[in-house]
Amino acid sequence: MDSSEVKSKLQERIFNFFVESHDFNGIPLCELQEEFNKPIKFIIDLVKELVVDGNVSIQSSTNPHIIGFQHYPTDIQLKILEEAKTIEYTEERIGNIIFKSLNTEFPICLYPSQALLKEKRDVSKLLDAPYTLQLALAEPHLKPIFFEIEVLDRYFSDPRYDFDFRDYSGSISCRYDEDENPIVRDEDRVFVKTFGLGFDSHDNRLAVVYLRYLKGLTKEHQAFWKSKESKTPGKVLREYHENSIMGNWTFSHSIFSALLGELTTLNKLATAVFGRKLFREDFEDGKRPREFTFFFTPTLKNYNEFVLLLDKVLSENINKDFFKGEIELYEYQNVSEGIVERKQKGTLTLLEEWLTARFHAQNMDLMKELFKPLKKIRRERQNPAHRINENKYNKTYIEQQKKIMKEAYNSIRAFREIFGQHPKAKDVEIPRWLEKGRIILF
Repeated sequence: MDSSEVKSKLQERIFNFFVESHDFNGIPLCELQEEFNKPIKFIIDLVKELVVDGNVSIQSSTNPHIIGFQHYPTDIQLKILEEAKTIEYTEERIGNIIFKSLNTEFPICLYPSQALLKEKRDVSKLLDAPYTLQLALAEPHLKPIFFEIEVLDRYFSDPRYDFDFRDYSGSISCRYDEDENPIVRDEDRVFVKTFGLGFDSHDNRLAVVYLRYLKGLTKEHQAFWKSKESKTPGKVLREYHENSIMGNWTFSHSIFSALLGELTTLNKLATAVFGRKLFREDFEDGKRPREFTFFFTPTLKNYNEFVLLLDKVLSENINKDFFKGEIELYEYQNVSEGIVERKQKGTLTLLEEWLTARFHAQNMDLMKELFKPLKKIRRERQNPAHRINENKYNKTYIEQQKKIMKEAYNSIRAFREIFGQHPKAKDVEIPRWLEKGRIILF
């Protein structure tokens, strides 16, 4: 074959490899050299011509087997290919098979260009799967796609799905029965390996998913997600980008994690000082409530349910046995002449009476201020219980959620600092991330 025939065959091979791959992969440069049994410099020169023609695109990175973030400009591709002529090959024999690879940290894989794919690839079977279609036409795998936050509600509120989340990221998958069969229809068998938190230009929260992880959605669910794409440009939360793309540990913590961390530490202090826990549950070992998240659609229903949860985590979670033998647990009210009713005091009343009797501050009014956020949460929890509210959507509920969380966190942290002043608390180690860490209210 002359060079023009080899060039044509190279283009065909690169095109077919991508189309036939299961994960939209490119073919390694060294594999082409082996298949065509031509000198590597000869192959590279023909590939350079294909790049200039606009029919081939290259990736060179630690993982060039997917199109990561972008298609590089032609001049950069040509420079990388020219430099590859000087890279030595290494050979590895496994049985009777010899594997060749470029001796470099940044190997090269070849892809059909987006223009060539649009012209020649048959995508008729992918038209109703928009994200798979984008990948099939060589869109970068790690392109962030932004969605209105309510896209997650469908899975969060459906018990047939595992909706796992952390401070700023999560995953979605369908559940299986005891025989390992999915409990949803085939068209509802979805898997999103990771989603994260993003923001639009007005700092409204968005959900963000990298394109490659949207192909785990069925065509029915891809259409649903497509309908929820944000109409305005978005930006990825720095912590999510650092963790999911850069592979770096981030040293900031959400206020949700911090609040639960303070509860755990407060319990350790109470146990060390008084021999018993102040809170019945500290939500360690995977017991963190699912709703303790920033992935919050701003509706009245969701806000009321969040306040209810927050009250359960805080006031309702206070251990009444903690106060036994310390203060009176009941109060007595005159019902009528000669008749007295005994009523058990509420947990917040018990804690306030006990704390103000035990700890003396220079300004006791400041001590009382610490209870105001917890009492506010209790009042807001009780209000929906006494009336029927029509559910409504309003982005101000996001700010209300942030405000009430910040107030609650500040109170619990202050209680922890008060307990930490007791002489018996000196041996209790306070986690450094709670004392010095960056606590974020996203």
